[in-house]
Amino acid sequence: MQAGEDELVYIDAVPADFLEPGESATVSVEGWPVTVTVANADGDWYAYESACPHQATPLGGLRLTRKTLLQCPEHGSMFDVATGRCVLASNDGWSGTLRTYPTRVVDGVVQVSLAYHS
Repeated sequence: MQAGEDELVYIDAVPADFLEPGESATVSVEGWPVTVTVANADGDWYAYESACPHQATPLGGLRLTRKTLLQCPEHGSMFDVATGRCVLASNDGWSGTLRTYPTRVVDGVVQVSLAYHS
């Protein structure tokens, strides 16, 4: 059984004006490294693990493409940060899932729940 949206605990991560659309940055949320990004399309915020699940390549600071896609610079895996789904396998065939976390914006602050979303 998964927790409902109203049961999740959210923690302040960054001000909503911290990043421009398409940018990402690694931020510490209650001591956990979580990369927070905003999609170019409409300013939606997505949070996901800060290292590629394939071989732990850092993902913070990478630009999004096609609104919500992020490509690992080491082996080329491409993820949809809205879902965590691998949409392009790495150059060695790996195609696992990127862990994502629920987000919301409250009073101009992006908040992240450390409950796993995917």
